[in-house]
Amino acid sequence: MTSYPMPIECPHAEDCGACGLLGRDYGDQLASKSRVLADTLRQQKGLGRIELLPCLPSPQLSSYRNRAKMAVGISKFHPPKIGYFRAGSREITDAPQCRVLVREILETSRSLRDLLLQGMGVPRQLRHVDIRCGSEPRRQHLILVIRSEEMPRLPIDRIRRACRHVDGISVNLNPSGGAQVIKGAIRHQWGAREVFVKTADVSLRVSPGSFFQVNLSLLPEVHRLMGSFLQGGQNLLDLYSGVGTHGLALHRQFEKVVCIEGVRIAVADTKASLKANRIGNVKVIAKPVERSLEPLLAADADCVVMNPSRAGARPEVCNTLNQSAAKRLVYLSCDAKTLSRDLALLVQGGFRIQTVQAIDMMPQTRQVEAMALLRRA
Repeated sequence: MTSYPMPIECPHAEDCGACGLLGRDYGDQLASKSRVLADTLRQQKGLGRIELLPCLPSPQLSSYRNRAKMAVGISKFHPPKIGYFRAGSREITDAPQCRVLVREILETSRSLRDLLLQGMGVPRQLRHVDIRCGSEPRRQHLILVIRSEEMPRLPIDRIRRACRHVDGISVNLNPSGGAQVIKGAIRHQWGAREVFVKTADVSLRVSPGSFFQVNLSLLPEVHRLMGSFLQGGQNLLDLYSGVGTHGLALHRQFEKVVCIEGVRIAVADTKASLKANRIGNVKVIAKPVERSLEPLLAADADCVVMNPSRAGARPEVCNTLNQSAAKRLVYLSCDAKTLSRDLALLVQGGFRIQTVQAIDMMPQTRQVEAMALLRRA
């Protein structure tokens, strides 16, 4: 029987609610996520019996999150707050002791809070801060999200001096005030424009507008499992490839890799990483997957990796995969409902599900991520 550390305690747990499983035994957390995944798959017609592997645990249970999107509250009558919205409200819970953030990122959030307390010229329109690091936690990028259509005066030099781990600062003007934290252009202000993540002997460039996993400690095992299942071949197709996280990690197992991604900044990151790492067997198609169905078929892939957003893949993408020559497919998902929907379409088209496994990418939270392995029937 696997033994796990004692449950994590957080002084903000009662007020915050962002980490809904705090205080629970970690084994129970893993079992709970497996149950959620199993129940969701069971509700989808056409999937039949599926071998569900135990939830893949995270090597780090605290201080793992390499990105902090924190709300900022500035008031004349109350001390400033940097933290998270309470569940079901827009009230900010100040979180100077957050247990899931990388320690150096938490330190940066505290430094920013101190600046606000000192009244150091930070504009009242500051509504969020987005702090991110790569494999080196002492090299961080900070995005100041301003609720305004016009660029205010910003104390960039004071922020630089106060936040010793920040080596790049950008600004996002988002006057909408909606649920989407970053919307529109990200304007570089000072220093480095990106962070770097080292995985599978590859250094990946990650710009402020590019998506990346928040728990780097799980990537080696995820890539090991993917590589063991796919077993190499001639052609690998990486759909919704982002900055090339999976395609570049697996490129040595294949003669050719084709990455398809529609977000321009992520495409630019992938190309920069290919050049920096001198990788010559990877091609990037800079179009949304839904508009790349012909190239998808033309890739003549033996194997496919797909990692779509929460919305999952559109039916036409699954149908095109069913028509392709692919014999093995790995589907990484951050939403059990859209995963089960898409798996049903793939099964109808001739794939057989070998295993499905929950992945604890975000310990202490209720977020359930999963990896499905499929073979051509």
